[in-house]
Amino acid sequence: MLAVAALAMGCGTASNDGGFPSLAGDDASDESPLDDAGTTVHLNLDSGPSTVAPIGDAGCAKATAVAKKAPVYLLFVLDGSDSMSQENKWAAVVPALESIFTQMQSAADPGVAAGLIIFDTGGPFPGSGDVSVAFVDAAQESALQMRLSTAALNLGTPTHAALTGGYGELEMYQSKAPVMTGGKKVLVLITDGVPTDDCANLLGTGSYTTNACVELAAQELVEAPSDGPILTFGVGVGDFPSSDLTDFDPSFLGNLALAGGTGPAGCNPNENTTTSDLCYFEIDPSTATTASQLQQKFETALNAIRGQVASCSFPIQSTGLGTIDPTKVNVEVNGKPILQDPKNGWTYDNPKTPTEILLHGTACSSVTGDVTASVNIVVGCATQAVQ
Repeated sequence: MLAVAALAMGCGTASNDGGFPSLAGDDASDESPLDDAGTTVHLNLDSGPSTVAPIGDAGCAKATAVAKKAPVYLLFVLDGSDSMSQENKWAAVVPALESIFTQMQSAADPGVAAGLIIFDTGGPFPGSGDVSVAFVDAAQESALQMRLSTAALNLGTPTHAALTGGYGELEMYQSKAPVMTGGKKVLVLITDGVPTDDCANLLGTGSYTTNACVELAAQELVEAPSDGPILTFGVGVGDFPSSDLTDFDPSFLGNLALAGGTGPAGCNPNENTTTSDLCYFEIDPSTATTASQLQQKFETALNAIRGQVASCSFPIQSTGLGTIDPTKVNVEVNGKPILQDPKNGWTYDNPKTPTEILLHGTACSSVTGDVTASVNIVVGCATQAVQ
């Protein structure tokens, strides 16, 4: 679930007498009056200074809340086979992950935890140098960076063993402060080759639906809480289309991602001719002439994954501000008001007894496509809706 923090804004004293859930602040003593122009002073609790934006009728706004995205617990499972040293793959993926981990540490977001397994040995996994999922503070970032710098690329691609260890790590993970509870568990497999264990499907002669890794991903998707469910993303690093399925098999990654619940609607898990309907993220080294160009492709894919696991639902939690009229709530994305609209705006989960605000269409994509996007919920002005 998403945490929503709010500050009362010159509202006076209110009691919580039931009905529509109320919004309350982390510190009820922090109050900021509305200015004479009827604007709301937005206090972004996460990113520093206040901003000012007009909302609704003059003087109507009573409070604003910064809505946080759903917490997510990410485990990166990275191929450490010798072939990753070719075509700038390792030289690109390492700084890409380093950049992502640095961003996480800088943001200090309690809605994010991350860990790393590199399968550069035959297993078992996680190995002694791998990093368990945890809040990305300075110590965790240092451990993640150290694991990347000490990887020893080796022969073999024990994908099944790596996935088994990764899923086990996520199943055992329980959030600890400051990480928020109730998050999504996500495994991101980054690989440039076909498995060399029992998940191998050489030359496409076997059935992907009975592939051991694909079956495992499907099982983890329906794993009961608190062990699961676990989403599985695939990031494939290989020339596309693949002329040698013993070297790089897009269909394996496509079926794995689809079974793991992350293939987009209408994707083709067995696609091997065009990138327009792939179920996984494709990184083609042949399209990048330098390691830095390939690094940018990695960062784009990893940020897209972070965006996809961000939720478009924002719970309205009881906060002690008092009963709120559901006809006097508005929503802003990145400081711009959006209309109440089931196609490209927002709605309640239940208009009569709402507990969540849901974003739809372009409003949702604007949030999931931007890992720094902010969502504000403004209370007290007549709801602006599509006519």
